[in-house]
Amino acid sequence: MHDNPAYTASEAARILGLPVATLKAWSFGQVNRTPAGELRKFHAVIRPADAKRRLLSFANLCELHVLSAIRRQHKVSLPKVRASVEYVREKLGSDRPLLDRDFKTNGVDLFVRHASKLLNVTKQGQEALRGDFELALARIERDGRGAPIRLFPFSRSSQTERNQPRTVVIDPHLAFGRPVISQIAVPTAIIIDRFRAGDSMAEMAGDYGVREEDIEEALRFEQRLAA
Repeated sequence: MHDNPAYTASEAARILGLPVATLKAWSFGQVNRTPAGELRKFHAVIRPADAKRRLLSFANLCELHVLSAIRRQHKVSLPKVRASVEYVREKLGSDRPLLDRDFKTNGVDLFVRHASKLLNVTKQGQEALRGDFELALARIERDGRGAPIRLFPFSRSSQTERNQPRTVVIDPHLAFGRPVISQIAVPTAIIIDRFRAGDSMAEMAGDYGVREEDIEEALRFEQRLAA
């Protein structure tokens, strides 16, 4: 189920708060025209579940979540991201290094070390890059074998907040893998629809047996998607 094609690029981009163009480039590659008029093709960074239909899986979503940690703060280009991922892939001997259990330990250091050479970043920049990865990895829940099973996407625009709540979750077994409130598995889309229809946060909190803060966080997540 974790590898089943389930998300369009637009859906994945909304969930992760990434520009659609960036997500498409990382997932399916990109073709650019040089000033001389020549076409230049860049290969994808990850391996999408269904490249032909341009669909992504939950596993792909987790990979892109990790990559998004460096996009928003560091604006790393596609060729440099891909080169660093391929380097880590080779060193870890892993088909999906960003999801590998070892990525959290030595894989991040491998990536940062290689990317630093390409980006010529300072020691302070390296520490920031490593910190962004650690924040993103901490929001992926794994099973006993180390495989990702749940993703808690960032619900606030500032991904650098270390205490972002884990109110919203992506779980392939719940609501077809769409964002839900983790305690009650109610899709955040339903919460925003009720709010727009006039239901208050207090009313919804009472109906679902959760705190108003949980409803507010679901609304914040949906409003971020609409921004």
